[in-house]
Amino acid sequence: MAVKSKAAKPETTEVTDTATETIKATTEQVKGKIDQALKAFEEAGSVSKETYEAFVSSFNITVKGIEGVTAESAAYAKKSVEDFVAASKAVVGAKSLREVVDLQNDFTKAAFDAFLAYTNKVGELTVAFTQEAVEPVSRQLGTAFKKFAQPVA
Repeated sequence: MAVKSKAAKPETTEVTDTATETIKATTEQVKGKIDQALKAFEEAGSVSKETYEAFVSSFNITVKGIEGVTAESAAYAKKSVEDFVAASKAVVGAKSLREVVDLQNDFTKAAFDAFLAYTNKVGELTVAFTQEAVEPVSRQLGTAFKKFAQPVA
């Protein structure tokens, strides 16, 4: 009687199939990780460009702010010289010592008030343009930190 023998796969075929399946699965996983890494590099490049643009914007705002402070300083200096010349002329034309003292007191008070007004204005301008200049960088860095703080899937 003839016994039917099952045609069993030889061991080498079984090992080869297992190895092929393992290599295929590993290749898919590596391909997925490479795609994730490439995406992360693309995002990093994009974030880097956006961060650069934010710093350029901040720099431009700062330059405009400094121009404003410089213009204010030049106007203050010009007015101060004009006031000093006018006060000097008035003192030279004074008819008494009392008038000289009064003119000097008036000039000193006016000069001090003008100086306080100038420093307040420059302080306000500086605070305003500093806050404005920090905003684009702060916003961009916040976006970048959020983007890179997310776990990789």
